[in-house]
This record gives sequence, structure tokens and C-alpha cells, in this order.
Amino acid sequence: MSSYVRALYDFTGEASTSEISITTGEVLTVTRTDVGEGWWEGKNSKGQTGLFPAAYVEVLSAVESAQIANGGASRQAAAAASNAAAAATPTAGARYDQTADEWNDGQDDWEDDWDDDNDTYSEIGPASSAQNNNNTKQGQVNYATMNLPPTPSDDTLSWTSSGTVSTNANANTATLKKSGMFAKSSDSYIMASSNPTVPDNEKVYIVQVDNTYMWQPITEPYTVRVASPKKETKFKGMKSFIAYQLTPSFNNIAVSRRYKHFDWLHERLVEKFCLIPIPPLPDKQISGRYEESFIEHRRVQLQEFINWMCRHPVLSRCEVWKHFLTCTDEKLWKQGKRIAERDPLVGVTYCAAIHPPEKQLLQSYVDGQMESCASFVHHMDVAVKSLLAIAAEQTKRNQIHAKKDFQRIGEGFSELARALEIDERRVPASDSLASSVGKTAGFFISMGQMFGEQPKYDWIPFSDQLHLYRGILSNFPDILSTHKNAVQKRRDCQRLAADQRMHNAQLAEVDRRVDIISYAVLAEMSHFRQERDHHLKETLGNLIDAQIHFYQNIISKLQAAQSQFQ
Repeated sequence: MSSYVRALYDFTGEASTSEISITTGEVLTVTRTDVGEGWWEGKNSKGQTGLFPAAYVEVLSAVESAQIANGGASRQAAAAASNAAAAATPTAGARYDQTADEWNDGQDDWEDDWDDDNDTYSEIGPASSAQNNNNTKQGQVNYATMNLPPTPSDDTLSWTSSGTVSTNANANTATLKKSGMFAKSSDSYIMASSNPTVPDNEKVYIVQVDNTYMWQPITEPYTVRVASPKKETKFKGMKSFIAYQLTPSFNNIAVSRRYKHFDWLHERLVEKFCLIPIPPLPDKQISGRYEESFIEHRRVQLQEFINWMCRHPVLSRCEVWKHFLTCTDEKLWKQGKRIAERDPLVGVTYCAAIHPPEKQLLQSYVDGQMESCASFVHHMDVAVKSLLAIAAEQTKRNQIHAKKDFQRIGEGFSELARALEIDERRVPASDSLASSVGKTAGFFISMGQMFGEQPKYDWIPFSDQLHLYRGILSNFPDILSTHKNAVQKRRDCQRLAADQRMHNAQLAEVDRRVDIISYAVLAEMSHFRQERDHHLKETLGNLIDAQIHFYQNIISKLQAAQSQFQ
């Protein structure tokens, strides 16, 4: 069956490219999702096939897809879509004729893997998954020599590698969230058929503060600075990429990371923490990735991602994150990477590492909290999307329309000044009106330039910070669904116990494990509320400050223009 998506926003494809235009609400048939850099290929309602941004669409449910397939598609159309999908190739070459630089653009960040034993640490190339499995070394990686911040229970920070988890490095993170793996791990955990060994440094605790439940606070906070992005090459210049320097405050040792390294980390985090929303990475892009403006824009959004991670009591101390921040040795890096990909504490099974209060939760209290959270998430998601659209409109208005309008005003005054100057040449005056009008023209043209530059200081940073919420809020429905499934599993067990098909001791263990899931969701809701309040106050304050500073400068320009006629 073909995959169908619905367009969330309008998108106008560029002429003479493989892009197609889509309109809000339009249903498209997806033919390829492996194009890379955040682009998918599909067919719109006009029958045009081409590329469109994956972030601009939402995947339809299986029921909706079946209805569309059965009701609207002819056999010929279905066969054509199937042939298009079969003929598609996972290369960026389908997008345009390639120059050497465009080949680099298409290949970097999504196609090659990290495991190439012939490369240096910062330049790791492709290797087959079978070879990776054959080269896997069992045992432990000792992080004691990496100057990591100590945890409350263990500062040796060794990471066991028992157990295996099948992963797909190219899987979409949204697909991972909705895959059957999490349902199976949920049942396995709740029914106590899965009891993984949890190292002390992996254990996390939930504490009660007043009437709320929270993750145990960070004892030694730290920051990480993202700086010095620069273009580097490998394979004798055949491949180019941008490397960012990450410097943690706890050791001041910089490590070099590419975007694809962040992408790998993000997949590991999404797979591991199904009850904690992972902040989003910057959107991928096919062309223009070596332009200075884009590199700086990506650096800012990566900094936002890292700041959120550093402030989270659980994410900031997980092993794969610390490995990402500190490892500078190639051999240790590869060993730690493979261990991360075979981490047994993933999905709901991670709850085995969570230690909440012993008190049993009232289901009525939990249900009320979950309903309130679902309502809040929905409304905030709508508000964030609306503000992102407004920020984009304001940016466009300032950079194009307002700039052009003020320049036109300036040109009009310039034309008047030239006319006055002709007359003043005939009858010279001590107080030249032409000069005053000409200076006024310059002030208006200058204001046009100020309008064009201003979004870099207010609306663009504002949208970069709101980008975090767009990704985080989209994870909460899956979190609430996972919790709802766990509660339903407990109800099923209660019916089994009532029919004497389950021992009371088994039911008590199920109750305890479902409570742990509830505690984890409640703790994450509390952390998000606390983080949201602090982050939004700072974000909105910065926006208003930038606006005040901008309009004060505009007023100064107008006052200077006024002084020419006093």
C-alpha cells in the first residue's frame, strides 16, 4: 500500500529544480523517504512528482491511507506509484545535475556511516553493518579518564554492554517512536519478563517537592559551548563537511563534531528515552549548506539543542551524551558507539533504571494530570506553530517589504532634493533646502537598511528558540499514548487476577511498574513546565528588548531628519 501524507503548510517549489509545490490540506502520495536532508519525494494532487520538505507534512494513519487507496486511486495510478518507488534511488543525484560541490552537498550528513577504520576520528567513513557486528568488542568502556562531572552514586562512569538491541541507523526518529519495538518492550517490562541489570551510574531518582514529582536535581550543572564552525575535507578533497567545536565547561577540552554525529546521537536518545521528549535538531538542507549565514544559523540551533540537554536532570548525565561530549580517542569512540547501539535500557525498559517514591499513586490523580497535559500540549502546539508563522511573516515583511518601502520614500525625497538643487543653483541660498531634503532621503534609506537587518536580532532568534518547542511538543502525544497503553495493560491484568488467572503478587508487581511509568511522565511534565517558564521568559524578554532597541534607533533617525527643518 502507498504511503500518504497531508500538507500542513504551503510550499512553492523552485523553478528548474525537482521540487514540487504543495498547498495546505493537500494529500500527497509518498514515493521516497530516503532522499535525505529533510526532503521526501512524492506526487501531488496535480499528478506532479518531485521533492517537498518532510517537515511540511504529516503522515496519515493506516485507516485514512486505506480509505484513500480504496476510494480514490485507480489501478493504473497505483501501478505508476509503485514503479516510481521501485525506480527511485537513494542518491541526491535525482535532484539535479551535479557539480563537484553539489556532490559533496548531497553525500554529506546522511549517507555515509561512522565506522571506517582507515579514517581519523573526525573523518569516519562507511562500513557494512555486518562488519560492524563482527568487530564488536564485548566488555566495558571506562570513562574515568575523560574528566566527566561525577554522578551522585558513581564517578567511575563505566558502561556495561550486556544485551543487544536491533537498530536502523537510517530510521526516521518519528518512526522509531511509533514502531512496534516500544509496544513489545512495554509489555515485557510491565509483565516483569524483562529485568535488565542497571549499573549504578545509570540509575535515576524521582523526588517529591511539595505536591509535585520531579527528577532529582542536577548537583553539578555545566554548560557546553558550540563555536568555530569550519569547512573541512576528506578523501583528498572529494568530500566536504562542516565541523563544530564543542567545549564542555567541566573539562574545557574541545571535541569536533559534524551534523551527522548529532544526527546519530539524536537517534540513540530517541530510542533510549521514550518517556522524555528529545529536543529537535536543526532542519536538514540539501543546498547552500556552506553559506556563512546557514552555517551560523545551524550553529545557533545546535547551541539551543545542547543547552536544553545540559539543563535536563536525566539527559545531561546519560552515558551516550557524555561519550558524545568528551571522547577524543578514535578507538574508545568506536567502542562506545557500538555499546550505545546495543544498550539494553531502551524504550519503556529504561524504567528499570528509575527509582520513584514508594507511595502508590491514585489513578484518579494520574488521569487528571494526563488529561490536563494533553490539553495543554495541544493548545501550546497550535500557539507555537502560529508564532512561528508570524515570525516568518515579520521576517519577510521587514527584509523585503518594509525595506523596499523606506527605500522608495528615500528615493522620492532624493528626487525632490535634485529638483530643489536646480533652482538653488540659479538663486544661491545660505540655508540650502535641497541639502536638508537630501539628508532626509539618506535617513529614510538608512531606515530601510535597518528594517532589512533587524530580523537577525529579533524574529530569527525568536523562531530558533521556538523551534525547540515544535519538536518537543510533538513527542508528548506518543509519551501520553505509551502511558495510556501501560494503564490499559494493568486493567487487563486486574481482570486476570479477578478471574484467578494471575497471582496477587504478580498483579502487585504490575501495579508497581505502571506506577514507575506514571511517576516518570509526571516528573517530565514538571521539568518541562519549569524549563518552559524559564526559557520562554528569557526568549520573550530578548524579543521585546530587541524591538525596543530597534524602534529607539528608528526614532533617532526620524528626530535627525526633523532637525533638518527646524
